[in-house]
Amino acid sequence: MADVSNITELPLDILVGWSTTILNSKGTLYSVGMLDGEQGFGGSVDPKALRFPAGYPESPAAAAYNEPTITIRQFSAGRSHILGLSDSGRIWSWHSFDQAAVQVKFVNIDLKEDSSGGSNITNSSLFGTVKQVVAGWSYSSAYIHGVGIVVWDPIRPRVARHGPRRARSVPRRALQQEPEPDTMLLLENFELPKTGYQRPKGALRQTELDRALGEEVGQVKNYIILEHYAVFVTDIGKVFCSKFDEKDKADNIQELCALRCKPGTALDVQGSFRTFAIFSDGAVAIAEQLYLERCWNARATNPEQTNIAGLKRIPALQNNNVVSIAFGDYHFLALHSTGKITSYGKHMPSYAALGLGELPAARLRGIDDNGLLPHAYTKGREVWFRQEQHEWLKLLSSGGKDPQEAQDRWSAYVDMNWPVIGEVSEWVEQEARAWDEDKGEDGLGAYFALRVSAAGWHSGAVLLVNEELANKTNIYDWANKPFPRLRLSTGEEMPGSIPFDEWREGRPEWQLDW
Repeated sequence: MADVSNITELPLDILVGWSTTILNSKGTLYSVGMLDGEQGFGGSVDPKALRFPAGYPESPAAAAYNEPTITIRQFSAGRSHILGLSDSGRIWSWHSFDQAAVQVKFVNIDLKEDSSGGSNITNSSLFGTVKQVVAGWSYSSAYIHGVGIVVWDPIRPRVARHGPRRARSVPRRALQQEPEPDTMLLLENFELPKTGYQRPKGALRQTELDRALGEEVGQVKNYIILEHYAVFVTDIGKVFCSKFDEKDKADNIQELCALRCKPGTALDVQGSFRTFAIFSDGAVAIAEQLYLERCWNARATNPEQTNIAGLKRIPALQNNNVVSIAFGDYHFLALHSTGKITSYGKHMPSYAALGLGELPAARLRGIDDNGLLPHAYTKGREVWFRQEQHEWLKLLSSGGKDPQEAQDRWSAYVDMNWPVIGEVSEWVEQEARAWDEDKGEDGLGAYFALRVSAAGWHSGAVLLVNEELANKTNIYDWANKPFPRLRLSTGEEMPGSIPFDEWREGRPEWQLDW
């Protein structure tokens, strides 16, 4: 776990990849680890502020005055690079923690900036301004008003004095070995088809072509970049994907018909690498990139994508106040509006990226050697931040306060009787909420999550911590608790001489075949 105590100001956002990057309230990005893990291991142990070129303050924190051109308002972390969007609308790209950022410009697109930090831009003058940047697995991208989603190869460090960069680009200064150029003018990029439509405001008139595009596709509201696809949602309740071909282009888009919603539906998309989620009025659908491939390949033979498999609707995520989902390579975390984080997916040995504890004790959270048991997807598994809860879990995994009395039912845990462990894990989940009954004066509880992020082998979160509640002890007499004795949904009664344990919230109706 990285020590981020040297980061001043309130953290606003966090993203993890090979590295961990945090955006604070001053618009400064801090990173720890390695930006490109494929180049080796190690990296920074302590968070470092990402730097800007000579002529700028090194970071917003080091500036003597407000500097909108380097104050980051939104950022995105890819496999080996970071993109930042400043208050003025400038795109910055980092490819190394040891190098300053490079400003990104396009030879064929005139970007518009606002030195006031956005206060002077009106709806009628948005054309050419950058709304959002997204760093993907192998691509960089930006949504530009009036242009659409623009994609380019990530900028790479120069490997020799006159060596080529991966991004087809030229420096705006004379090529030299040191320092790196502060601006890159990209010679090659491509736009995703039909993503540039802007809904007219007021009395503004539009052409017939624009009107038709608005009815067929609509205006892009949000988008993601996966390994081989882009996915975007629009204001008319539609979800589209576009495939990147071998020539680093995208020639078409395809609607994902099974995800179509009514116009006006609150619709969003989130995802990374090979997995994504679509949010629609409380419902959450999750799919892998393979689902996109099936839909893409069926354009001619099955245009309505009838019975194409791959959409998952996990019971614990449906109408359960989910506001965002962060995807790693093998696991994902859901952030709920209640401030809780629930965890799903596979367990990676030695990394505990699920945040549910370490094996073997974590079996009682519903984890087998591969990941979460089916029972855990009915209600979800919350990430715990209290050490006492993990100590309690270890006690239960050892047989509770009286291992001899619990021997016959504890054997289900020892022998890995997964159906029994699945039900016990739900009882443990409910019982652990005893620590959170006191919500404090503000109603937020001891730990309230604001942001969550996930990567291949680790996860991260931004938390509000009520130290008074977090440091409160003797909330739950966990040290004197036996291994639970339950009446199972099969009608079986777990053996033992102690009374049966009750369910705090009732035993759920298991949904195991979703």
